[in-house]
Amino acid sequence: MTILYTSFHILDLDNDTVQRKEMPEEFQGFVKEYIEYANSNEKNKMYTIHDEQTQVVSCIRQMALNQEKCEVLTDSIADKLLMSEKLAQAKIYRMGSNVKKGSLIQALVQNSSDELLFVVAKVEHSKWYDGSDLSKKYGFSGDKKSLWKSAVFSMYEINSHIVFKDVKAYSDTMAKYWTVSFLELDEARDDAKNTYSAFKAVDNELKSAVEPVSKKDYVKLSSELQNVMNTPQQLNYNQCIDNLIDSYSFSEEEIEKDVIKDCLLALPERKNFDTEFKVVPESLNKRFVRMPWNIQIRLYRLWWMESASFKLFVMMMIRMMRLLKIN
Repeated sequence: MTILYTSFHILDLDNDTVQRKEMPEEFQGFVKEYIEYANSNEKNKMYTIHDEQTQVVSCIRQMALNQEKCEVLTDSIADKLLMSEKLAQAKIYRMGSNVKKGSLIQALVQNSSDELLFVVAKVEHSKWYDGSDLSKKYGFSGDKKSLWKSAVFSMYEINSHIVFKDVKAYSDTMAKYWTVSFLELDEARDDAKNTYSAFKAVDNELKSAVEPVSKKDYVKLSSELQNVMNTPQQLNYNQCIDNLIDSYSFSEEEIEKDVIKDCLLALPERKNFDTEFKVVPESLNKRFVRMPWNIQIRLYRLWWMESASFKLFVMMMIRMMRLLKIN
């Protein structure tokens, strides 16, 4: 990995200004550590570019083709973030909330012989007091990377054209301005799709790896999984698997807990779903109900079970069952 260019901008939302700061040499090591962290952050979500002519994406493409333009284009990206934060602040002002103070780090990186990365990260500011004169200042800690917002654009140059491979983004809050207003990206997989894909992948893995050895263990784990996926919450997939497997005691010694857990933790990459998402129980609404005479009826429970037609249907089925018993 070779860092081709870096920039650092201080965003002052109160005074509506952006200030470029030159970075000392020792700061480059910190930037490299962060690039590696941002690229491998398990909380990243995948996004797609719906229009390569949007301001940030267009600037990134131009920098990849001509590094002499980096200074002007990184300034443009910083200005775009300030504008997005002003709009976000206007929306949350009445709720007594404020957009966090921060600075913007940008880096163009040669990740391999044919792959370029562009990393853009907002560093959240915090208050601290100077030990020499006890004056209040704002700064940031290099250790608190989990508080940063970030995005990593992966791309290739083919015949003097930039082709974007994928985009990973992370935000420490539920605020949408970072990906929607600033970066202008679309979620590759929304929360409903993540919920359905994660549930289906884990249940299928348990069914193939556990059920043949112990149906009782499969039923218990599957039931616990359904409870999790039927509860609206912000879900960290890896933590969910830890909770599901670590404290569970399998009834059959033949089942290797560590192997099962490793297989489950590998599912997001294998089955293409994010490791951080908001659970949407409605995405799992399709159910099969087994009737006494082995007829499976698919129910769409949100609207169908509340309808008059469904209630009439149930009454008719109960009456039919009674008649069958009498006969």
